[in-house]
Amino acid sequence: MKFNLAFMSERLLFLIGFASALVCVISAGVLVTTQYRVRLLFVEIERANDVARRLSDDSSQLALDLSKAALPAAVSRRAREMGFAPADVNNTVLLEVAPKALVREHMEIRKNPTQGR
Repeated sequence: MKFNLAFMSERLLFLIGFASALVCVISAGVLVTTQYRVRLLFVEIERANDVARRLSDDSSQLALDLSKAALPAAVSRRAREMGFAPADVNNTVLLEVAPKALVREHMEIRKNPTQGR
């Protein structure tokens, strides 16, 4: 009986040790896989942030270019390049539209700042 009990305890300790080693190896594998996935996600996030920064810079540049192109001097210069005559009092026509027609067509009504003075 004494021999059998010692053999059983050694076998039990071996199984516990083997199971612990197996759990450690599996845990190490899961840890390595998880770290690899985290690294891949981090690289992907950095790439997305880089693209976002470049798009933001492009957007700012386009907004600046648009504001420059909308300046009256730029519009006049481009019109002259295209062969249009500059606007003056002799060749300007003022069209007046009734406010009700603008509302009916869903257009904006702007009040003349000099009106009503």
